[in-house]
Amino acid sequence: MNDPALPATVVTAHLASCAEALAEADLPVADMAEAVDHLVAGQEHISTALNGLAARLDRGPVSEERAALVEVLRAAAAASSHAAEALAAGGQLFESVANETSF
Repeated sequence: MNDPALPATVVTAHLASCAEALAEADLPVADMAEAVDHLVAGQEHISTALNGLAARLDRGPVSEERAALVEVLRAAAAASSHAAEALAAGGQLFESVANETSF
């Protein structure tokens, strides 16, 4: 496996900044479908990253705290995956609303 170009702490800090900017943005309805596509992909990647962290911790020495953290990471990964699935299920609805509504 190749080392990433940036340390994980830099990437996750950037992700947090971008998510904050998105939360504060006044997203035009016309852009909603495309933005949701990006959010779906992001949620899927976050789920994969959390599962990866859980797998790495699961390979280490067994302790009660480590086992609990593995469970927390797996639950968060599942939640991210479910969020991606829910958003993806609304895909055509986002496009329909974006095409018929102007705000």
